[in-house]
Amino acid sequence: MILPDTNKTIITIQHTQSVHHTNGHAGAWGDWELTDLGHKQAAEIGKFLKNEGCDTTYTMYASDLKRASQTAEEIGKVLGLTPVYNVLIREVNAGAGNGKPWDWYDANKIPQPEKYDADYKPFPDAESDRDLWNRLYPFYEEIISNSCEKILIVSHGCALSFLQSMLIGQNLEEHSQCKFNGTSGSISRFEINKEGTMTIKFINQKIY
Repeated sequence: MILPDTNKTIITIQHTQSVHHTNGHAGAWGDWELTDLGHKQAAEIGKFLKNEGCDTTYTMYASDLKRASQTAEEIGKVLGLTPVYNVLIREVNAGAGNGKPWDWYDANKIPQPEKYDADYKPFPDAESDRDLWNRLYPFYEEIISNSCEKILIVSHGCALSFLQSMLIGQNLEEHSQCKFNGTSGSISRFEINKEGTMTIKFINQKIY
């Protein structure tokens, strides 16, 4: 775990309902938009966060994929924040499987080994767990090391699972043995002091 120079509150938000949740397709780097319900859910999350004390003193980072960026924009309307988009916190890249129907994805992917392999890729041009970890880690280093004391992060389920493991000091091997899995619209709150003590106020909480 990297020790911050200042006390930090870090709140992660998994994007709300997206078109790919309703049409039987994979998400990954498929650039799906939010459904009408997803937009309403994101606005409700904004209201919840406002009641949690979030305001213009927060910095909000978001994945640039539409379903995350639109979630962040709806939240930003409530809190008066403009998202800072960052490609490092995109969802895992499934290569040829990006945005494909799940039936096609499952029929065409490389079979998974019986034993966990951090370098396994479902398609040759996809990211492995190790690739995703290595992509996300510089973002983790940045948010822990910068001067921002209050941070919101709007991203995706798999990416946030990895980032949450980093925040609590896990390495990739530990993440493979114990991980947090959220669902669309779930919210987590981490508070870290300069000594490295972590308090998790709630993790992958749903408010609707």
